[in-house]
Amino acid sequence: MKRRAIPAMAAGVAVVLIMIWSFDPRKVLTVIARTEPRLFALAVCIQLVDLLLWALRWHLVLVRGGVKAPFRLVFAVNNVSMLVNNITPSARSGGEPLRVYLLARMTRYRARDIASSVVIDRVLDYFPLTLLLLLSAFLIAGSGGRGGILVILLGGVSFLTAALILSLWFLASERYVHRVARGVLRLLSRVSRRVRARRLWEELDEWVERFVKQLRELLQDRLTLIQGTLLSAAVWGCEILRTYVVFLSLGREVPLPVIVVSFTVSMFAGVLPLLPGGLGLVEISTASVYRLWGIDPGTSAAVALLDRLISYWMVNAIGVISLLRISRRER
Repeated sequence: MKRRAIPAMAAGVAVVLIMIWSFDPRKVLTVIARTEPRLFALAVCIQLVDLLLWALRWHLVLVRGGVKAPFRLVFAVNNVSMLVNNITPSARSGGEPLRVYLLARMTRYRARDIASSVVIDRVLDYFPLTLLLLLSAFLIAGSGGRGGILVILLGGVSFLTAALILSLWFLASERYVHRVARGVLRLLSRVSRRVRARRLWEELDEWVERFVKQLRELLQDRLTLIQGTLLSAAVWGCEILRTYVVFLSLGREVPLPVIVVSFTVSMFAGVLPLLPGGLGLVEISTASVYRLWGIDPGTSAAVALLDRLISYWMVNAIGVISLLRISRRER
């Protein structure tokens, strides 16, 4: 993973440097130099709350599925998962299998008891994200321009809806999950003797049956879906509020609709499996959207950089600390 991650991150940093150069480095540094520390600290606190909400949502799904893991452990594992998502070009999904593996390794539960919770945790993002996309499309249509971005956002709604329906249809089918699981085991058996063990193959049917059963039960649990969706809305609300406070820390008050649109556009840049965690792509896309709304180049680039300092680099640092703590706990 290191061989792939380091060159990819270097490419992302190069894209960031190109953005700074194109937006005039002197202006960017001048704007950053006047950052108000207390407001910037508030933005950092909002991000910390955001991380807690992410973990709380997964913890809620785990408990409803019968997995009673300590919240502190769930928080740490979730942070490590986000770190992996951010340092690998995997459309922000590379850390999901790691969540299952780490939590199973650190508790008495098996991976099959945890896997369905990760699926539901991702599904809970659908309604808030779709609402954000539709709201952004409405705001752009009301502004009377920027048709290209409008097409992207409406396309995003269609893509999210289609992906959700197909994914749930596939995962809720025991036959298709069984086929995929057998294919994965065959692939792994070529490189690992442990996977060749007859016990694993004998447990496959039980694993698939348990996974599909738990997934169906969680999808029918209205209370979990409602509470999880509300937590998801709070998560994405924190993301938008954090950026708004970063603008305030630079002495610039920007209408929330501008931030909502830039955030939704950056999400598409972030999930492209080209650069780790959208490094470079997110910065340049958000700064470009700010420029489209008439914000000066220095402020546009400065906000993009400071916001990612919190939401990307700080989150990665927390992920590394969480990984070290988990490693110590295992010893």
